[in-house]
Amino acid sequence: MVFEDDFLLAGTLADVLARLGCIVVRCIATFDLAMEAADTESFDVAVVDLQLQGITAFPLLDRLAERGIPGIIASCRSRVEIPPRYTSIPAISKPYTANELRRAIDVACGAESARESAGDSLD
Repeated sequence: MVFEDDFLLAGTLADVLARLGCIVVRCIATFDLAMEAADTESFDVAVVDLQLQGITAFPLLDRLAERGIPGIIASCRSRVEIPPRYTSIPAISKPYTANELRRAIDVACGAESARESAGDSLD
């Protein structure tokens, strides 16, 4: 699931995710629709912009965590601007690369440690 309010970026992100082998369920641009989707829809991981049309998306990250859905923070904000309680959530800074996105997905879904154990590096 993609939670991004920039239409062009959301489309590009969906394309990159598809090239990485992901199925994008939806791209959602508003906070209210994002919170509704976090409560009702089924998906494995979410890429979350921290500002959805001017509303900070931390409650969305909390809702995802309550449901056990891993999230990835995708933001222009620096990591130091993100409250400490969210430090366990992988974060990528805009603009990010497909490789950075893939690593964040692996970390969010717990695959990074499995790959490292098996000797399968992304580099």
